[in-house]
Amino acid sequence: MESKINYTAVGIFVLILGSALIAFAFWLGKYNQDENNYHRYRVYITESVSGLAPEAAVKFSGVDVGMVESIRINPHNSEEVELTLKIKKETPIKTDSTAVLKFYGITGLAFIEIIGGSKNAPLLKTDANTIATIPASSSLIKRLDESLSNVASKLTVTLDRADRLFSDKNVDNVAQSLEHLRSLTAQIDAYQVQVKQLLAQSITLESNATDALGSMKEAAVSVKTTSGNFNTLIQTKMANTLESLQATSQESHTLIRKLESSLDRGDYDVRSMAAPASSELSDLIDQTKTLTNEMEATLLNLRQSPSDLLFKKSTQKPGPGE
Repeated sequence: MESKINYTAVGIFVLILGSALIAFAFWLGKYNQDENNYHRYRVYITESVSGLAPEAAVKFSGVDVGMVESIRINPHNSEEVELTLKIKKETPIKTDSTAVLKFYGITGLAFIEIIGGSKNAPLLKTDANTIATIPASSSLIKRLDESLSNVASKLTVTLDRADRLFSDKNVDNVAQSLEHLRSLTAQIDAYQVQVKQLLAQSITLESNATDALGSMKEAAVSVKTTSGNFNTLIQTKMANTLESLQATSQESHTLIRKLESSLDRGDYDVRSMAAPASSELSDLIDQTKTLTNEMEATLLNLRQSPSDLLFKKSTQKPGPGE
């Protein structure tokens, strides 16, 4: 009986072992076939990958396309985390695609999302010898952390400036400035009546200036008219004077000719004839000299003071023979 039991156990063990070997062979063949359907890519992330574990999902626009095969620190740069992604071959990973670390809601579990990739961009080539690298983009948490850090730093600077601005000394200065402004406003209110009076006086002055300008225009017209009259008067007097001188000259020539004729005939005594003529000639010459001197004096006065023609009143002296 004991020998039969031992053979039975050995037979059962051999059958189990053979079945296991056959299953392993089938599994190994299926694994190799599965490996041919995937490409591997690397991603280098400079932020914390807390919540991301091996075999975490890799999604492309929300569709599962693979998993995270391994996670380690980059041996060439300690500031980066190296991820090896196992992605299906038919997934269109383009040269402008990027990998982003995302999280499932509030559970804290992370996954990798492949985003981007324009339609006309070429595919990112990878093979067993050279694994292509997908550029990494900052996650939402990292962007929020950077934004909050910047906001916090700016808020700190703002608060420091606000503390300096609202110091006790500045508050006192502001209070004094407001008090001075209040005093200045009160003084301006007190000067309103005077300002109104000045404005009224300015209006009156402007009216007077306008009237004065009108008067000056009328005076200019009068001066122009008087100047024309004066020129006419001078020309008339000069013409009369020249006519008188011409007549006197003609009379002198006539008298001289008469004297010459009388002398030639011997009709008159030269002395008796010359005495009246000499007297008349002397009077005529004196009158001519007097008239000439008066005209020169008048012209000299007008040259020295033209305003006397308008504003100076004088009594005209009688001319020769008047």
